[in-house]
Amino acid sequence: MPTLEDLATAMRLLPRSVTGQATSNYFSVLTGPRGSEDQDGPEHMYVVLVDGGHTGLIGGDFQEMLRCIRCGACMNHCPVYQKVGGHAYGWVYPGPMGSVLTPSYVGIEKALDLPQAATLYGECNSGCPVGIPLSDLLRKPREKQVERRLRPWKERVGLAVWGFLALHPDAYALFTKLAVRIMERMGGRNRIIAKLPLGGARWTNTRDMPAPGRPHFPRIVCGAAQPHIG
Repeated sequence: MPTLEDLATAMRLLPRSVTGQATSNYFSVLTGPRGSEDQDGPEHMYVVLVDGGHTGLIGGDFQEMLRCIRCGACMNHCPVYQKVGGHAYGWVYPGPMGSVLTPSYVGIEKALDLPQAATLYGECNSGCPVGIPLSDLLRKPREKQVERRLRPWKERVGLAVWGFLALHPDAYALFTKLAVRIMERMGGRNRIIAKLPLGGARWTNTRDMPAPGRPHFPRIVCGAAQPHIG
């Protein structure tokens, strides 16, 4: 921090943005070694600056991340990390800010999943106390992954098919109509798909997927619950 006034601002922003506290429980002010008139204090003081990859961000696509104060507000607002927690993806920096910082530090090829762990919902932007456009920054490592062909081939093929359909409305309408009919049959009477084929199996290994179509809600007939078909 260039001045004590800037430091005072950061001291307020950090705890209030993550826990709502007025001040942090973990904060120390070091004024250097003791003076000739001081009765107590260190005789010597050494400051070791650990870069950790920060200077590599200067002048690049992710320079705005240098404003991050590690408060965690983006993680608290993110619908993904509200469900999976902080370290679910195995890295020190969690949340949207970690999804940008970690690939910048260790290399995109070593953290392929982190930039994908976001819906680009944009709530992290409004929650960030220092105004970092996180949803915009999250797109950049995704674009770099595509440019370097680092994504799995199945994903690339799927996106290519999706891109073709998106540019041809008639083909898109036919494809989605067929997909809905197939999924309706897979769901059966209960409208629940217990197992999806191919890449969808990873989703249904831990949860069921609702099939398209109207669910069957019971209705009360003569005081008894009867299934309503249709």
